[in-house]
Amino acid sequence: MVILKEVDNYSCDETGLYQSIFNEKKNKYEWHWISSPIYLSKVIRVLESEELIWEISFLCNDGWFTDSIHRSKLTQNDFSMLQRKGADVTLWKHKVVIDYLVKSERYTPISYQYNYLGWGTYKQKILFKHASLSLGNKTNAEYKGMFNIQPKGSLFVWEQTIEKYIKGHTPLELALCLGFSATLVGYINQILGIHQDTLLFHLSGNSTTGKSTAAMVAVSGYGDPKEGPNSLIQSFDGTDNALVSLITKNYGVPITFDETSMTSMKSDKLTIFLYKWAKNVEKARQNRNAELRERAAWGTTIITTGESSIIGQTNQNEGIRARVFEFEGIQWTKDKEQATILNHIFSSNYGQGVNLFVKNLLKYSKGHFEAAWKYEIKMMEKYLPNSKFINRISKKFALIIMTAKLLNETFDFDLDVEGIRQMLIQQEMASLEERLIGPKALEYIREWVLKHQKHFYVKGHGINESQLIYGRIDLNKGNTTTVFILANEFKKMLSLAGFSDYKVVLRELDKLGVLEKEKDSQQNKYHIRRVIKGHESTKNGVMTYGIKFDGMFIPTTLTSEEISRVPRKRVTAKDLVGIEEELFT
Repeated sequence: MVILKEVDNYSCDETGLYQSIFNEKKNKYEWHWISSPIYLSKVIRVLESEELIWEISFLCNDGWFTDSIHRSKLTQNDFSMLQRKGADVTLWKHKVVIDYLVKSERYTPISYQYNYLGWGTYKQKILFKHASLSLGNKTNAEYKGMFNIQPKGSLFVWEQTIEKYIKGHTPLELALCLGFSATLVGYINQILGIHQDTLLFHLSGNSTTGKSTAAMVAVSGYGDPKEGPNSLIQSFDGTDNALVSLITKNYGVPITFDETSMTSMKSDKLTIFLYKWAKNVEKARQNRNAELRERAAWGTTIITTGESSIIGQTNQNEGIRARVFEFEGIQWTKDKEQATILNHIFSSNYGQGVNLFVKNLLKYSKGHFEAAWKYEIKMMEKYLPNSKFINRISKKFALIIMTAKLLNETFDFDLDVEGIRQMLIQQEMASLEERLIGPKALEYIREWVLKHQKHFYVKGHGINESQLIYGRIDLNKGNTTTVFILANEFKKMLSLAGFSDYKVVLRELDKLGVLEKEKDSQQNKYHIRRVIKGHESTKNGVMTYGIKFDGMFIPTTLTSEEISRVPRKRVTAKDLVGIEEELFT
């Protein structure tokens, strides 16, 4: 078995590695045995980093083995790792063996690999990295990442399944578009160079609604849709770092995380984590040398599923509601039979749709794509209810509509584009009130005051002085109520309710015109001083936040003095008869 011969002054065969050394006494070159057989079997260029990796094969007592090492680690310390696996590279041989391998590199063809999925460039050529990748000139690259995206089954069966079991059922048509929208998000970030948030969609509902089947439909065109360690459907049960690593450098392949209820993250941490997912980049970190580490980045579509709302597990922050779009209580599948059929077929026919979809997308110029996106944004703005987030949400929903149109164009599916648009509009209308922090906070405060009214001094009606005092309630003429809440109690109440910043709540309440402020209050000064009976140091008033409510919603009990002033009606025999009839009928 001849491995390499005559690589400069080295030769390797089944008997070992030899070096040609000049013998001055004999005035000739002689071959000297250096080590057991070892040679450079492959040189790999990694597309993402452009780094070189060596595959080194060596003979041990129990056979041949191959190990990989980065070219940058050709130091004696790193190279000794091969010795642990049986390579004959003892310390005194390191320098000679490394010299031999470096010289062998010139004679070893370079192959290419990639570890991440989606859009990218290599030598100014636009690439979409999936199961196969051609670099031109009969040169191909191989996917070495963790996900099972190698196509299985047939494109025909995958298309026919969509035609027969998904077409005509708008929820599943939407699910299909949510998945393929990942390719558009990655294209905008990587090819157009425009920052676009990762799209986050949460499907919530009980196990009979078909949300897991919808997630399967969403990713079936790209890879394995069966939950597992290498599937595009992963579990949400993991650390935040692990969940980030699963989407790192993904620029165009959808991924689903199942059962969000399994997370151990508290509301504050979950909120920050979802922001991180949406913003496409992890937080800055330093290495052990206090140097800034490279930050992981991505740009794709992420779908989560769970029986309960994921937004309900986060802080009461309106920003998160403009980044996570929750479809709650949707019946994704028509019946159990449809779900069973789709699960069965897509389990053995997947990864077939992406190549044709990408090929069709690349027919259009960057300028054409941007123009189409702007058009769809304007169209969505006409349909969506007005809010301060309308442009941001329109940009994201426009990508779903573009995806639907591209799918129809690529596969002739005839998906119901306007039906999909209506589902997006309904989602926004349903979540708008939930998203607006002002009205939500106002309603929460009203309920909180009703629940804790015994802790408030109600002007003109006294107070139970054995209670802790939270503030004062004024029942105003004109059928309105003003509640003055002590500053500390106000902040504590909002914090317990999950509102992360009380100043944001105050600003939004002020926009609603319900804050009672000092007449000479400067900008962003939302408090007002009021005398609170029963509270210490209240002679000159204490700092409170005053909130006006419509209606006299606080029930009160008349004092004995007030009762004595109520006019008494004389009861006649006729009245008594009426009372008896009322009691005994």
